Amino acid sequence: MCGVTVLMHRDGSPVNAQALTNMTDALSHRGPDGAGLHVSGLVGLGHRRLSIIDLAGGHQPLCNEDGTVWITFNGEIYNYRQLRQELISKGHRFRTDSDTETIVHAYEQWGTDCLTRLRGMFAFAIWDEKSRELLLARDRFGIKPLLYWETPDLFAVASEMQGFQSHPAFQGTVDPAAIDMYLQYQYIPAPHSIFREVRKLPPAHFLILRPDEAAPKPKRYWNVEFHPDHRLTEAEWVERLDAALEETISAHLISDVPFGAFLSGGLDSSTVVAYMRRALRSQVDTFTIGHSSPDYDETAWANEASRVCGANHHVDVVQPDSMELLPKLVRHFGEPFADSSAIATYHASRLARQHVKMVLSGDGGDELFAGYYNYPAILWQAEPRVSPLRRGRNWIADQARSLGLWPARPGAADDKYARIAVLSDEVRHTLWRPEFASLKSQTRREFDHDFAPRSSECLLNRLQRYDIENYIAYDNLPKVDTVSMCHGLEVRVPLLDHVFLQTVSQIPPELKLFPISRPKTPRGRLVPGEEVIGKYLLKKAAGRFFSNEFLHRPKRGFEVPVQDWFTGIHKNEFKERLTGADSPLLDYFQHAGLTQLVNDAGQSRVNAWRGWSLLVLEEWLQQANAAATRNRTCKSASTVTVVARLSRDESTRFVKDMV
Repeated sequence: MCGVTVLMHRDGSPVNAQALTNMTDALSHRGPDGAGLHVSGLVGLGHRRLSIIDLAGGHQPLCNEDGTVWITFNGEIYNYRQLRQELISKGHRFRTDSDTETIVHAYEQWGTDCLTRLRGMFAFAIWDEKSRELLLARDRFGIKPLLYWETPDLFAVASEMQGFQSHPAFQGTVDPAAIDMYLQYQYIPAPHSIFREVRKLPPAHFLILRPDEAAPKPKRYWNVEFHPDHRLTEAEWVERLDAALEETISAHLISDVPFGAFLSGGLDSSTVVAYMRRALRSQVDTFTIGHSSPDYDETAWANEASRVCGANHHVDVVQPDSMELLPKLVRHFGEPFADSSAIATYHASRLARQHVKMVLSGDGGDELFAGYYNYPAILWQAEPRVSPLRRGRNWIADQARSLGLWPARPGAADDKYARIAVLSDEVRHTLWRPEFASLKSQTRREFDHDFAPRSSECLLNRLQRYDIENYIAYDNLPKVDTVSMCHGLEVRVPLLDHVFLQTVSQIPPELKLFPISRPKTPRGRLVPGEEVIGKYLLKKAAGRFFSNEFLHRPKRGFEVPVQDWFTGIHKNEFKERLTGADSPLLDYFQHAGLTQLVNDAGQSRVNAWRGWSLLVLEEWLQQANAAATRNRTCKSASTVTVVARLSRDESTRFVKDMV
């Protein structure tokens, strides 16, 4: 909904307003409704605005009464009116009706503790003139992005990588370790980025910087936690969830502009639309993207959901060949990102923006309510149903393992790591050139740290927590934010709300993965190997609106026919791009391993996913190399211009210094 930028000079020299303007203008797609700049000595804040609340008075950067605290903010604070009244009672004076000003006064009143009081999605920078401190903060789930770039001379902040790339001093160094993470996950997790010099502020973290100090380690202010409550009956849990859904969706409907909802036809988005209709008691505009190929089209279910909800439904059918979008998507993501559903989300955002400026989406339902097929698979693999004889054999094997006489048994972490891999450790071993082969161990170490159990959480909650903190934060949400902001569209995610999570986190595991043979199952316990219904409680709540056929059909996401591209019209083009002599991939990968992956890409959807990941990486490297060439050309031209203005002796000294 907005773009934020910051420049801070470490040596105390004044910020160049034009450099900050260039950074801010590079994010104009995020905020087409206005721009603002505040430069004060060594610090400058920039802002591009997409106006949703307080259209007339919410311009940024914005300050407190005496101009000593300045903010540039991207997001929405849904409880800002309640906070505003509390702050007024404490003596604060407001000039606008914006949620932005509420953050400024909340910071004045509570310091960094204000973060725990904010309900919403946010990424902001606050410059405090009195303490000479720059505060960076990001919302709990990572709905809004925030990156920072650090050199010995300056510190910069931007919503997207394009902000940094417009600065003349930016020279990004590709980090091969980030490439290995990308090959494992299809995204690069925070705090890493594709460039060594750029870091992402992780969700639920803040960072305080001073001009004369290096950036410290970010601090966490909130954690995802599960505390199952087995005291309520199933019927009582349905009522409690129903009330929580109504509350969070109503809270996310605050807006001064027209809005609607994404509607894929899946359970999550359909449920959001149903509760929107109930809260608004009026027709909701909904937006769906379909495929021209029947094999990939699910618009029939979206049409059914819109009929049930009485929505004003809009559908756009896209062609299977969306390859022309690849360069644009890669440029906006700023680094390799291989979730091909970004193509569908891009088209859905474009369609919605023709009618509204803000939409709600159903993102987060699978993670919060255990909707992924791999959850029960990992659970049963970790604790399989076995006979007494098998248990005896396993005990003997475990004793042998403890003595080092038998190979270690793969655990839940091994299973999860393998299931989410784009390219497995074994495949990456054959792909990397020898000098990069050790990078795989760093990727695995960081995964093990993130997946390690916390307190007394059960394995199902551990799987959910990992996906909320990683897949949601580094894949799903960046995908939605980036492609929606291409069109100046705000997307809100009412299921990813910390107040709503306080309720969901207490749902017992057996009401998420519900054993079909429940009468035989002890209360509060999942039996290994038993067939289960995923997202059971959410389906119960949604059953007030939708039929059993609608709720219990097989899960299916929006797929892009990547496999067809590798076997059809793009086959030869892809092979040349990925394995030809000019391919930038050969700077990192062995030709034989690369060729094998490309040849296999058309054989299955999994192999096509791998091929698509390599294609996105190749496109990003091509763009990065082209940008580096342009920068060198510009600097060379600048050098010639400067030398021409100097005397012969001065020119000689200048060129020697440059060399």
